[in-house]
Amino acid sequence: MNRPNTRRTLTRFYVYTAMNGLQFGWTTWLAFVLSRGGNPGWAESAFHLAILFGEVPTGIVADLVGRRASMLIGLTIGAAASFGYLGVHGTVAGCLVLALSGLGSTFLSGADTALLYDTAVAEGGPDLARRALARANALQMGSLAVAPIIAGFLYEWQTPAPFIARGLVSLACLAVVWGMADTAGVPRHSESVLTTLRGHVRESFGLVFSSRVLMVLMLFSWGYNALLSMASQYAQAYFPYVGLTMGLTGIIFSLSRVLSAGASALSERMHARWVNLTLRLGPILQSLGYVGMAVTGAVPGAALFTAGEALDGVLYPALQSRLNESIPSARRATLLSVQSLGSSLLMAAAFPAASYLSPVPRIYLATGMAGLALGLWWLAGSRAVGLAAGAAGAGTEAQAQVQTQAQAQEREQEQEQEATAPAGA
Repeated sequence: MNRPNTRRTLTRFYVYTAMNGLQFGWTTWLAFVLSRGGNPGWAESAFHLAILFGEVPTGIVADLVGRRASMLIGLTIGAAASFGYLGVHGTVAGCLVLALSGLGSTFLSGADTALLYDTAVAEGGPDLARRALARANALQMGSLAVAPIIAGFLYEWQTPAPFIARGLVSLACLAVVWGMADTAGVPRHSESVLTTLRGHVRESFGLVFSSRVLMVLMLFSWGYNALLSMASQYAQAYFPYVGLTMGLTGIIFSLSRVLSAGASALSERMHARWVNLTLRLGPILQSLGYVGMAVTGAVPGAALFTAGEALDGVLYPALQSRLNESIPSARRATLLSVQSLGSSLLMAAAFPAASYLSPVPRIYLATGMAGLALGLWWLAGSRAVGLAAGAAGAGTEAQAQVQTQAQAQEREQEQEQEATAPAGA
């Protein structure tokens, strides 16, 4: 990929991120499905089932076929799902639309991050990639802060309006992504599709089990993303429990998104030493905040919640940068999908279990204690695998080991192909 192409793709990706963050259906779909006689609980289950079954296969598609192609497929399916809300009447239709929406999201998950990271590395190296991830996260959080307000006005005007608007946004995103340059390799023509697929899966999972760095990053990201999701989702019940109205709850959510966007924008300009320090200690501070929410009232709880969300504005892009640095480009989307799948499996187990921890403050106490245990393990584990240094090149030696292992696997595969190739081929 030449430099003009990388610059154009980066610019287009930032536009895509800001537009795709306008998720008008996230805060209105439940009320809409209820109004059409559907059961939102079953519809939500269908959404997560589609993600569980589609996450890793679509990541493989992104690596073998192309990240841009995978994003185009995901946006097309997402647009179809958004327009499909117009036909929702009853539970079955609601389940089908939510399942389609979940499937579309799996084509985007992993593929978009891999494309952004590879493009930024080609343009300016790993440091630019870290800053690009932070900028994209800031743009996304900004859009997510605005989307609920717009969606509320649209829903009051016409109940299907948020979904029509979201479908049109997805189509506009298609046009933006169409002009991006792809970064994924293509399968060797000398191999059958099945051989290529088997080799890719074997080498991808083999890399996780053979690399201590990648294993630590994967395990931590699974737990961290699941716990953060618990804390964010149950805030919808926590704030009314401590005496706040739903209107104030919505304002707190929007404020937390704005602060997260600001923190991501700030981290883009932070020295790598401070980003790494935040990555190591931030999860412990967040977990202490969740414990504080369990034992305090509305005002301190709101302050601790928004502070934790703002801290994630630095933590999330930093963690994604570490993961991307530790995964070879040819298997990046696949293993990022594995990372997302692991978090989804933990959430699928944790959310039903949390329902037995009534009242809501007990959920935050349990989440905070689990987060403290995870944070302390991460603090020790990150130091053990060389991720604790403060310089911009922290972890480089460990990451180089991962790349070397991947290159060795590729050479072995090429030798096997040469040995089994027909004479004269």
